Amino acid sequence: MDANATLLERTRAALWGVAVGDAFGKMTEGYWPNQVGLRYGGQLDEFRMPIPASPDRVGYWSFAEVTDDTTFTVLTAESIIENERVDEKDLVNRIAAKPIKGWPGWEQFDPQHALTGANTRTGNGAPMRASPFGIINTTERLGELCRDVYAGCRCTHNSQSAIGGACAVAACLSAVLEGMEKVSALCVASEAARIGEKLGVDDFLPHLSRRIEWILNVYVPTGNSKQSGLNPGFAAWEGATYALYLFAKHDSAKDGIIDAANQGGDADSIASMTGCLLAAYRPETLPSEWIDIVRKKNTLDMETLSERLTKLRFRR
Repeated sequence: MDANATLLERTRAALWGVAVGDAFGKMTEGYWPNQVGLRYGGQLDEFRMPIPASPDRVGYWSFAEVTDDTTFTVLTAESIIENERVDEKDLVNRIAAKPIKGWPGWEQFDPQHALTGANTRTGNGAPMRASPFGIINTTERLGELCRDVYAGCRCTHNSQSAIGGACAVAACLSAVLEGMEKVSALCVASEAARIGEKLGVDDFLPHLSRRIEWILNVYVPTGNSKQSGLNPGFAAWEGATYALYLFAKHDSAKDGIIDAANQGGDADSIASMTGCLLAAYRPETLPSEWIDIVRKKNTLDMETLSERLTKLRFRR
């Protein structure tokens, strides 16, 4: 933990961690770990032109381009800033306003249907955009944080596992922004997951809160991840858990992002969540040259977003 980093510095780093991790992990989304080295000629540790796992995706993503993970995060942040709160209807209107590249659910997205909470997706689409909820809520308002997550994610992912995963990531970030060390932050994440798992539609999937307890009670004391059942999968109970595991494992945002990317699976979402948490934990470990690469490729203003979201953290 960088004890000298200010709240604003942590927030800014967290949002850039979202974008950088997303753009980096996108290069290996859908890969098996052994395929990464085969396709890229060894471990991937720098930005390269993406080689998609599926031939029909050739040319779809360009160098250092962010995906729907960052687009959803920015869209959520902008809505919160304009309304000074989480406004579900405004979020739905923003999602429906124009196609979101990389999100397979956009063409089927119906605003009226979404407002009923009928979209019960279970994927990483909820936790990967959870950072704004963690920025605007302190850990003392954990119940409110989870209610904000629910209001902000139920229009696309109204399932208990997705909401629980998003609550865990948002709460972990909030704890890190307050200067908590990893074990304390993960305890807060587990508590938030338990709250989130009581919201949304029961999808009968594994509880992420129990998997965080495994990280705390088995991995953290021993450093042994063997036979853990951890998987960088596309479901929130897998992907969010894996990001929290990488947060526990690494002290560097760069190392965490690289590790996530080289595991494949839902690499863009997991690297995005991992980058967010570790960059907030130690802002100096997110390479400035990576930020510059992603900034130049994409129209992003994380500085303004971080300043305005941070102000809302103290709105009460």
